[in-house]
Amino acid sequence: MALQLQELEALERLRDDFGFTYDDLAAALVTNASTLHRWRGGTEPTPIYVQRLAAFASFLDELDAFLVPEAQRPWIDTPREVFKRETPRQLILAGNVDRVTGVLYAMNSGAPL
Repeated sequence: MALQLQELEALERLRDDFGFTYDDLAAALVTNASTLHRWRGGTEPTPIYVQRLAAFASFLDELDAFLVPEAQRPWIDTPREVFKRETPRQLILAGNVDRVTGVLYAMNSGAPL
């Protein structure tokens, strides 16, 4: 399973547009920042990490389908009832990006939450 440009772009976008640090992203991926930088430099991560990186890209795809860019950062920083008053950012930092993506997917599909 090869790392795709989309996964690397997701890391950069999370950093640039949403203020996550590389340390934050590495912790959410259950690795360290130096490993993350090696991947950015071309070292191939193991398949489990490719899947975790792909989860970031999927999150951004669903977020883009749900909100216009200027509304995205406020959305991830606001506590949400669906997340038991935690922010999407808190869940992402805790390694639960799939949970946030799932809620966005449901919202994009018109499911009542």
